[in-house]
Amino acid sequence: MIDRVRRYTIITMVVVAAVAATIARADEPEFPELMSNEQYTELKRQNDTLLELEDSIQRVITDTREEFSRSRDSLSTPIDIDKYTSYILSLEERIFEIRQQRGDIITKINNIEQEYILAHMFSSSQTDESELSDSLETTKPLVRYRSLYKNDIFTSALAPEDYADLVVAQAEDESIEADCMEYIKNYKQLDSTVKQYLETDDESVADSLFSLYLELKHKAEVRNNEIDIKWNHIIDTKYYALGYVLEKSNRYDALDASSEAFSETQQQCSQLDGEYASDALMHYATSRTTLLNYEIATAQEFGLVDAIDSLQQRLGRLTPIEYRHKKIELERRLFLDYAPIIIGRTNFYNNTTNKLPELKVYERGTIYRILLGAFKTKQTMTLFKGVQPLYIAQNDKGRYCYYAGGFATLAEAEEAQLFLKEKGFKRPEICRWRDGEMVNLSEVKEEKGQESVADIENRYLVAIECEELSDDMRELINATTPDKMISRRGAQFAIGTFTERSEADLLMSTLMDKYPDIAVSIIVLDMPKEE
Repeated sequence: MIDRVRRYTIITMVVVAAVAATIARADEPEFPELMSNEQYTELKRQNDTLLELEDSIQRVITDTREEFSRSRDSLSTPIDIDKYTSYILSLEERIFEIRQQRGDIITKINNIEQEYILAHMFSSSQTDESELSDSLETTKPLVRYRSLYKNDIFTSALAPEDYADLVVAQAEDESIEADCMEYIKNYKQLDSTVKQYLETDDESVADSLFSLYLELKHKAEVRNNEIDIKWNHIIDTKYYALGYVLEKSNRYDALDASSEAFSETQQQCSQLDGEYASDALMHYATSRTTLLNYEIATAQEFGLVDAIDSLQQRLGRLTPIEYRHKKIELERRLFLDYAPIIIGRTNFYNNTTNKLPELKVYERGTIYRILLGAFKTKQTMTLFKGVQPLYIAQNDKGRYCYYAGGFATLAEAEEAQLFLKEKGFKRPEICRWRDGEMVNLSEVKEEKGQESVADIENRYLVAIECEELSDDMRELINATTPDKMISRRGAQFAIGTFTERSEADLLMSTLMDKYPDIAVSIIVLDMPKEE
């Protein structure tokens, strides 16, 4: 039995190391008996030193982000913005390295502490059931600690595997507030980035901001999941342990009161689910005081004076956590130069003061223009009867093509085409650019008929039915279709849009092969045609 528990303890230590990376230093040593252990004290000293270094770097990151936010409007190029983001990224990588080092150190510290706890637990576990019941009835345990769960009430009452799980939950409880603070910092940066994105008129700056938005959005999702998993484990494990010792010692009044408070809190959380950006943050902020009061009540029941003082001090240090953050969803802006066709001066464009601009092809979005003609040589502006705006481009055959206007929908382009015919243009043709690819819709209509034009106007989304996308799934999507956006549509995630059905089919089949248990489908986005 002991060997099995020790094997479990070794596995548990790995988990503790992962969740304890941000554990704060205690005001007083929890194990005064271990302070004579040179290895233990040296490990504690190293952890404190690394924690101070981490705090220092975190302050630099905060100051840099604030400076970045203040000066962002004055940054003229994406390169200037990248300097800030690269510097912040390097500091964050350094913090990650420090936390890895601390994780190794805390693993060793926990191993020493666990050996001490388990040795004491096994020495006291030789008692029979009657002795165990007596120990739960007493109000003065043999050994008292400032930490509630290191007292004999729990070490002697719980099975070794349950107690080891409780140690993990306590480590998580000591680090989860720092996780929440990191989420809030990330959210504030995300909110600021969105505001700047919506205000800027510079496409290159907007692209940089949108990339930052996607990065921060992903970080927020990851952090939210971490908080959710950690807090659920804390709640499940601690409420089981607290309820077990209270019930075992027949302290039903305290058990019933705490259970009622917990039910009320859970009902409150249930009513707020889905209202804010992070349900996990809301659950923690709403429930943490209820759990702490439960722990205090349990410590009072068993007369654990030191634990009562420690828990009440922690309750007094709790700071409010703002969880009422609005959900943030951002659609990528398209900086397209939509412009209606007007008739102006025939010499509006000239070779000196106002040269005819070259046609701009956009990598994203859809725009319709009217082709007025394709010629072997450049033409004089009088040929185009003062049409504005006008653009020139050479096609793959070397001909000079003259395009007019810029329209968001096919209906607008058809109206402009009719207008130009009324002005004497014999063959104005509608051309559409979608994500950088051009199709002459008038030629398609002539060659294959009206129905094929409607087919070309269709766009597609690949829909995935799941609560969250894993990192592996995101990597697969980006590898298969690197230029497509991932967005949430209600209970679905949508990837797109696709102009070619074959591209959407490829992504769908790839996802279905890799994840056969997840529902994947294609949504057809029909372009409405106005009569």
